[in-house]
This record gives sequence, structure tokens and C-alpha cells, in this order.
Amino acid sequence: MKRLAYYIRLWMGYQRMGLVEMTQYPADTVILVISLVLREAAGFIGVLAIASAVGGLGGWGIYEICLMFSMCALVESLSQTYFDNVWGISYLVHEGRLDVLLVRPAPVFFQVLGDVMHYPALISMAIYAGVMVYALVHLGIGFGVGLLLFLAEYLICGIAVNTGIYTIFNCLNFWIVQGEDVAVLVQTCREFAKYPIGAFPGVIRTIFTYVLPFGFVGYYPAAYLTGKTGSWVLAGLPLSAVAVAAVAAVFWRLGSRAYDSTGT
Repeated sequence: MKRLAYYIRLWMGYQRMGLVEMTQYPADTVILVISLVLREAAGFIGVLAIASAVGGLGGWGIYEICLMFSMCALVESLSQTYFDNVWGISYLVHEGRLDVLLVRPAPVFFQVLGDVMHYPALISMAIYAGVMVYALVHLGIGFGVGLLLFLAEYLICGIAVNTGIYTIFNCLNFWIVQGEDVAVLVQTCREFAKYPIGAFPGVIRTIFTYVLPFGFVGYYPAAYLTGKTGSWVLAGLPLSAVAVAAVAAVFWRLGSRAYDSTGT
């Protein structure tokens, strides 16, 4: 219990540091908020425009697409807020900054996650939470304990999948110089997960279900809520989260063991 209390206090300390940093650079914060909102809005409008032009997308109506897109964006926003520093692994490794974390008593990966907080991303989260509620109401999906429990499961598992995949590919920086480029390519592929993956060929569906399971970030949870798939999603979410987290843990462990500072 003492150990857990220590980690909670440490995490709260990182939260305070993130808030102080945000208030110290208000102009940067405003620019980041605007860029996040515009980026997500552009993608959302693009999906809606395509769906409106063809009368739907892969058998999904406008409100169903709104639900799926908002669920996917919610996971991305929360991941950006609290766990986005997995993208800092490249800098920490190639600049030798990981040395500083190695001599501290807390677990290194815990420090990596807590070192950077992007609170402006919560603005995007609030916007898409509103879009999700709007879609649920128009789809006639009633609010209740069952829905709230499922949304909690999807958020926790979705964040684990999202952050885990990014961690795996950013850990390539321990072995190759441009490992971040591979991670960026994977992030680009994630954009396909904002569309109904059932509309893609079988090989694409397989990739986003078993190889890069971004389908569990938005598509499958939304499909379950709209009755387009069965209750297997309730088990599929935690299984995918555990599998991705386990692989990410292995990559981090092997990579941190291979780390050999910069010598400067």
C-alpha cells in the first residue's frame, strides 16, 4: 500500500507540473488547442462529407459514423493528455536524456509517461464527448449503468491499445536511428480506424483487428453499441488491451536493456 501511495503522490506531482507548464506558456497552449481542434474537425468533416455524398459508409449511417469517430477521438485525446510522451522516447534515447531517469528511484517508464502532460487535448475530449452523446441520443441508445460500464471498459482498454501500439514502435529508437518514422507511419495508418473497417478488404480488417488492433479503439465498441456485432466485443476489448500491453512491456524491457547512453 505504501508503494501504491508513493506512485499516486508522484503521479499527482506530475499533474501539477503539467498544469504549471501550461499556465507558463499561455500562447503555446492556445495555439495547441486550436491546432488540435482544427485537425480533428477536418478529419471529422471529411468523413461526414463522404458519408453524405454516398448515403452512408460501409453500411453505417451518419449518426453511427459520428458515434464511431467520437469514440475513436476520445481515446486519442485522453492518450495525448496523459500518455503522449511515448513519442519522446526518440529524444530521450538519442540525446542521452534517459540517463537522468535511470538514476531516479521511480520506474523509468513511469517517469517517461509523467514527464509531459498535454492538458489542452482535454478540449478535444470535451468536444467529442458532446458529439458522442449527440449520436447516442439520435440512435436511441438509452443511458444506464450498463452503458456507463461499457464506456469505462472501452476507454481503459482503448487507451491501453492506443498507447501500447505507439510504445512498441517508438521503442524501435533503442535499436535504429529513425525509429520514430516507423511510429509516425503507424500513426498515419491509425486514421483508417476512424472509418468503418468493415468497408475495407479482408486483409485490412485482419490487420486492424489482430496486428494493429486499432479497431478496438472505436470501430468495434461502436459496432457493439449499434448492434452491428455481438457481445464478443466485451471480451475482445480487455484481451486486445492485455496482449498489446504485454508486447509493449517486452519491447520496453528489451530496449531499455540495450540502451547505451550517448557517451557525452
